Order: sequence, then structure tokens, then C-alpha cells
Amino acid sequence: MKKSILALSLASLVLVACSKTENKKTEEQQTPPPTTTTEAVSETAIADTAHTAENSLDWNGTYKGVLPCADCEGIETELKLNLDKTYEIKETYLGKSDGKAFESKGSFQFDSKNSSIIALDKAGDNRKYFVAEGHLKALDLEGNQITGALADKYQLKKEVK
Repeated sequence: MKKSILALSLASLVLVACSKTENKKTEEQQTPPPTTTTEAVSETAIADTAHTAENSLDWNGTYKGVLPCADCEGIETELKLNLDKTYEIKETYLGKSDGKAFESKGSFQFDSKNSSIIALDKAGDNRKYFVAEGHLKALDLEGNQITGALADKYQLKKEVK
């Protein structure tokens, strides 16, 4: 349990770091004492196989938000993730003429290299999202976090039932 909390804490620190100095101070406070190479490898292997976003988070449900758009006011997005690893996505381009929603259905899978990332199938344009507790963060097509002035706008929040 402590290992999963530590792993989640470190992952959160990397994703939400505001500045290098603040990040450095926080990491120094939470960094565990040095371990031998064998201990570090075995702890990492255990954490990676025992606790994943797929089996540790309540990821299924409906996520909503307005994502940035290059030629419109935003893309109102609703993404429903089902337990059988199927999805339904509905996108409405705000400020466009007819306001008609585009809908797609398909399947998704958790990334084998990073279990915190899901990838939609071809029907969903192979889009990728980082799975966190209570929200999804849209990623670029290579699975990297989007950076820049609008980086915090690429988030879909989970609807509470």
C-alpha cells in the first residue's frame, strides 16, 4: 500500500509541478533513502505489475469538458468509458454554423508501456488520454503531455453520479 501511495505521489508531482525550484524542494522532502540497484528494480517491478490505473482507479464513467480548438470557440467533449473497454465519444464544435455533434464508438486499451494511458481505436482517431482519479488528460498522438499556455485546458472531468 505504501508503495502505491509513493508511486502515485511521485507521478502526481511530475505532472503538476509548477516550477523547478518548488518541484525540487518537494521531491527532496519525499524522496526515500537510497536503495541498492537490486532493491530499486524489485520495488519498481512490484509497483508496475500490482498497481495500475486499470486495476487501482475507478476509471469507467462519463467525462466531460471543453477542449481547445484552433478554429472555433472550443470542442465540447463527452467521453464515456465502459468496463468492457468500449467507449462513446460525442464532440460539438462550439461557434460553428450548425452545432451538430460528431459521435464515434469503438474500443480502447491501456498502454502496455504506461498503464496510466488509454488509447482509443481508429474510430476515435487513436487519441490518447492520461487516466487519473476523477479526470482524463488529453495527450498528443505520441502519448506526451500537451504543454504551453493552454495545457491545463486539455482535461475532461468525470461526472459524479
